[in-house]
Amino acid sequence: GVLGSAACMDKEVAHTLAAAAGVRVPRSVTLYKGEEGSPLERAAGLLYPLFVKPANAGSSYGITRVERADELTAAVELAFAFDSKAVVEEEIPGFEVGCAVVGRGADLLLGEVDEVELASGFFDYEEKYTLRTSALHVPARLSPADAARVKSAAAAVYRALGCAGFARVDLFFTPEGRIVFNEVNTIPGFTEHSRFPGMLRAAGYGFSQILTRILEEAMRA
Repeated sequence: GVLGSAACMDKEVAHTLAAAAGVRVPRSVTLYKGEEGSPLERAAGLLYPLFVKPANAGSSYGITRVERADELTAAVELAFAFDSKAVVEEEIPGFEVGCAVVGRGADLLLGEVDEVELASGFFDYEEKYTLRTSALHVPARLSPADAARVKSAAAAVYRALGCAGFARVDLFFTPEGRIVFNEVNTIPGFTEHSRFPGMLRAAGYGFSQILTRILEEAMRA
């Protein structure tokens, strides 16, 4: 729907709603093109490394990982090339996990949690579409209890952001076992080799079953 699509597209709004639902989010500041005050001043309270992101964009376009203060201004300028609003957030240690969700309200179907293993850097555009140096683990290398916590957080975010139909909820799992929200992809990759159907396949659902369930959801809307 309009509300869920808009809320998930805007990283600041998505994080605000996820935090209100009780799910941890990265510490961050929001910057607007043309506002008073330099990025260095606005982000002074954050700890490096940081990620600078256009608030409304996908596939990691315009995202920069910033390790030092002297890199911040250029990163913000790049983000502003994609959007008039940018989010600067602290890097979350650990690794990315995801959960496929289908349905609405109390009637949700959850896939198995997957895990993104990176050789270096972050899950940028090239790695998302080539997996040249990264790997996906489905199910994720988590205990059953931790996987259940990730699924619970994914369901909470999905509902809080007004999602219905289907989406992939991406989170971070820290070395201390904390679950931190990253983003929701409302139109996840949907080839037979993509993450979304892979998570549901690991939960016992074939590709045709997934499509049938999503079409049934659309008919019920």
